[in-house]
Amino acid sequence: MLSFKRDQNKRTRSYVEEAFRLIQEKPDVVDTMILNNQGNPIKTSMEPNLSLQYAGLFEILRDKVTIGIQKIHPGDELLMLRVRTTSNEIILVPDGKITALVIQKAQDRFNT
Repeated sequence: MLSFKRDQNKRTRSYVEEAFRLIQEKPDVVDTMILNNQGNPIKTSMEPNLSLQYAGLFEILRDKVTIGIQKIHPGDELLMLRVRTTSNEIILVPDGKITALVIQKAQDRFNT
C-alpha cells in the first residue's frame, strides 16, 4: 500500500500516478486533484479550467488555516483540512512536495 509520509525527498511521476489511482478507487470519490508545491494541478479528474480555479481557492483557504494554526499554537502544522457540506466533503492533505485534494459524496455511515 502507498504510504503518504511527510517530507519525502522526491515525488516522482509514478508516485503521483499511484496516489491518484488509489484515491480514485475509493468509494464515493467524485473528483481528485494532485497539486505541486506551487499549488498548480499536476494530475486531476476535473476539467482544466475548473481545476485551476479550485486549486487557487483551496490554496488560499489552506494558507489562511495555516496562519490561524500558527497564531493559536506556534510551531504546529496542518496535516489535513476537511470541509463538509450537506452533499459533499472536501479533504485537503498537504504532503511535503504535493497536496492531495479530494471531493467525495458526504454520507453518514452509522451502525445502528
